[in-house]
Amino acid sequence: MTTIHIDEELNLDKTHFKTMEEFQLYLMMQEKEQIKDYSLSEAHNKIIDDRVAEADANPDNYVTYQEFKDSFKKK
Repeated sequence: MTTIHIDEELNLDKTHFKTMEEFQLYLMMQEKEQIKDYSLSEAHNKIIDDRVAEADANPDNYVTYQEFKDSFKKK
């Protein structure tokens, strides 16, 4: 038997597994159930804020969705 130590706090409900595959499946299911924090970094927030400010300053400077799609057909 091999003992594995993981420093990260995993909060496992189950601590005995018959196979490595069972353990991997358990970890994948735990990962799916965890609520993720999808907040953006300050750098990404700044990029979005800059783009919103640019759009607000130049409301007529845009490409329609149809123009965007058509631009691919031309290439």
